Amino acid sequence: MKTLAICLSILALLLSLPLAQAQTDTTQPAAREVSYSEPKLQQFANAYRAIVELSREYAPKLKAAADIEEAEAINREAQGKMIEAIRSAGLTKEEYQQIAGSLKSDPALVEKVNKMLQKDQR
Repeated sequence: MKTLAICLSILALLLSLPLAQAQTDTTQPAAREVSYSEPKLQQFANAYRAIVELSREYAPKLKAAADIEEAEAINREAQGKMIEAIRSAGLTKEEYQQIAGSLKSDPALVEKVNKMLQKDQR
């Protein structure tokens, strides 16, 4: 059962995965260049930060789940909060995913978002 709980914790982290992949996989050629405004990228950075915090909060809860039903309930709660964090940042889930997808093929965009994340941490 613990293995299933760990797998569910991985599912909860999927919303934050695209940025992490983009940071390490910059060798792919750009399929299409999409331009995002600075405010839209700042919204993405804010949502990303919130999702990372939620992932950190929920990962131990998922690991500690007594059974698969509890883990699934925790996972649904975490994903709901992640989607709410995206909305609170001013984006739709689709916009968030679109920007995250663009990061996979645009190293300059990754750099721009990373600078926003670093700047906001100060």
